[in-house]
Amino acid sequence: MDPLTHLATGVICSQMLPAPSRWWAAAAGAIFAVWPDVDYFCIFWDRLAFIRYHRGFTHSLVALPLFALAGALVGRALGGPRWFKPLFILGLAVLGSHLLLDLATSYGTQLLSPFSRRRFALDWIFIIDPYFTALLLAGAIAALSFPLWGPRAGAWFLAAAAVYLLVCASYHHQALDLARRVFKDAKPGGQTVAALPQPFSCRRWQLIAAGPAEIQQAFVQLPWEAALGLKADGGKTAVVPVTRSQACPAPAIPYQEPGQLTIQIWNPAPAAATVYSPEAEVILGRFLEFARFPLLCNVQSQGGEQLLEWQDLRFSVPGRAFPFVLQLRLDAQGRLQHWLIGRRG
Repeated sequence: MDPLTHLATGVICSQMLPAPSRWWAAAAGAIFAVWPDVDYFCIFWDRLAFIRYHRGFTHSLVALPLFALAGALVGRALGGPRWFKPLFILGLAVLGSHLLLDLATSYGTQLLSPFSRRRFALDWIFIIDPYFTALLLAGAIAALSFPLWGPRAGAWFLAAAAVYLLVCASYHHQALDLARRVFKDAKPGGQTVAALPQPFSCRRWQLIAAGPAEIQQAFVQLPWEAALGLKADGGKTAVVPVTRSQACPAPAIPYQEPGQLTIQIWNPAPAAATVYSPEAEVILGRFLEFARFPLLCNVQSQGGEQLLEWQDLRFSVPGRAFPFVLQLRLDAQGRLQHWLIGRRG
């Protein structure tokens, strides 16, 4: 989730829990809310470090009580013993909400770091959702503006945001069920099937099935009643092969009704046998560790050098550039000449 959503959640929690000062509690809630995202500054190191460490240890179950305890100790040192317990409880609540909100997206959160780099994702909501954020922001403003009934209003807005999140979860369940029926050839041991949220609507979903030879993709807009568990029949009506180009084009197909889906097929680019240098292997390995649906989308040879590009189809949005595309330029012996992780459209 974006920082504004986390900030609003932290402020609401700070006004719902008892503390010696509501304004200092709000400040503490805001700090707790954004503190796990301190790992975002890895992007100033390089983007490879960013995708490796963002939502890593600072977003883990191990770090949660440690950060809450550290915040409580700082509060005790600055404000006296009366601040220790309120800040510790507030830290657990706000940091826990941060992990839950990030877990609800598709980016992936390393909850078990440092013991495991496995990324967990519920795939319920897009990483930026203006409707969800607006509910929490309204609750934070009400909670701060009106000392008597503001905290209760904040609690109601927080409850409304929770209901909205559950509605998104219900749509996700229906979208995933549709994906399993659309990609009928998907087998539990051979393909990975997922339904990934899309921006600006909890009814829009990317359906994707990834196997060793190809990745199938469709974009659906579910009917309103799907949130109530009413299923719609879906199936393939057309197959559009991807025309490979140097730009790794984003999908051009629009969001469609469940029964009128166009399935886009992505096939890996044919790559010549390449021996990677240790440095190139490390970079590629870290990208593939991050990527959920990686695809070798482009291979070019010129003057004895090779240019290879991988993209992560997890971040597909029709008509928009891919945010994470890895480019490796290798010489004839597989030695790394240049690498880049950037946005391609």
